[in-house]
Amino acid sequence: MVTVLLLSELLLAPLCGSSVGVICPVIAQDQVNLDKALVRWGNASTFDPSKKSLVGTVRSTEVYLKIPAYKRIQEEKVPPGSARYNQLMREATAVYRRVLEQVGRSRKAALIVEQGGISGYAGVADFTGAIIAAL
Repeated sequence: MVTVLLLSELLLAPLCGSSVGVICPVIAQDQVNLDKALVRWGNASTFDPSKKSLVGTVRSTEVYLKIPAYKRIQEEKVPPGSARYNQLMREATAVYRRVLEQVGRSRKAALIVEQGGISGYAGVADFTGAIIAAL
């Protein structure tokens, strides 16, 4: 449970309203709201809602739970902050990013955002299953 909480902190950092005073930019155009902090793949700065490009969503925690390096962290109960934990998380994150890019490009998506990171946009599809299948 602690590992999942730490993972969610890594994936969702920086969080809006956090005590460190991080500003989370949100693109609001034509009733479309995009939280840039939740973009996992693609360039939020060049995203244009008027182009009607496909945007994928992902539930990152579900993906990480299927990545072998992350599974080892859980199975071996590797303590967070240890050298082994950091090594395995780097491996897991590299796999995560590679697969997101692979699925994003193959689906010709403009962005992949964490579920809930975009609202008011019609061209959204859940990519979580496809990302897990690509692992």
